[in-house]
Amino acid sequence: MNKMADFFRSKGFYIALGVGIFALVALMVAYNVRSNRKELEGKQAIDLNQPILSDADEETKTDTDKKDTVVTNAEPKKEVAGETDAAKDATVVSDKKENTKESKKENGQAGATTEADLTANNDKDISNEDAASATSDGTIVADGVELQASLSYDGEQTLAWPVIGNVILPFSMDTTVYFQTLDAYRCNRGMLIEGSEGTNVLSAYEGVVTAVEDTKEFGTTVKIDMGNGYEATYGQLMNVCVGVGDTVSLGQNIAEIGPVSSYYTKEGTHLYFSITKDGVPVNPLNLIR
Repeated sequence: MNKMADFFRSKGFYIALGVGIFALVALMVAYNVRSNRKELEGKQAIDLNQPILSDADEETKTDTDKKDTVVTNAEPKKEVAGETDAAKDATVVSDKKENTKESKKENGQAGATTEADLTANNDKDISNEDAASATSDGTIVADGVELQASLSYDGEQTLAWPVIGNVILPFSMDTTVYFQTLDAYRCNRGMLIEGSEGTNVLSAYEGVVTAVEDTKEFGTTVKIDMGNGYEATYGQLMNVCVGVGDTVSLGQNIAEIGPVSSYYTKEGTHLYFSITKDGVPVNPLNLIR
């Protein structure tokens, strides 16, 4: 007994150390075993809310998953290929459209040129004899350039009297003159030439008829463009025998003196005659010599 007691006294530290190490190892082993068991039980646990699949169902599900995976992996390649093909087709169509547009444009230009040439040729085919006969009856058939060239009045040529008679109310833009019917003093843009109803009114110079209209003050009027901005107006007319666009020659009959308008009842029947240069009134007596 004394020997055992002495042994434990001298070796007690080492014995306690060994026992402690053994106990620690045993605890670690037990902990690992328990952890592995819980992990295994968790993997083997069955979800009661999930339907039980048969072996055939498992195989079908596996095949479906494989097909989905294959299709998913293949789709991006198809989209890329599709986009590439579409881009190529769009490029081809665009090129075709551009070529078609250019072709149409070229054809259109060619057609326009041909039509213009034909029109020019047709115009050139008009004979001088036809043009002369057309102008002889007072109707405009010549083109605008030739017509304007024939309107050559510039204020230097002498105008003819449209009717023979006394001037009962003169031109006056610097001072006013007395209008009997209106019982007022006014400026007068033209002149009133006395004449009986039915007297022929002649063109004071050649030109082109630009207007035939009715007005309250001057009754039926005819306006004739003589060229270079000069225009003659004939008023208080009836039985007008020219129309808009007609050419008239010097001394040609254009109308007759008609009944006087209500503005000039006391002045008596007459022809109202005025000349303007670019719209500005000109004294006709300065041009009739």
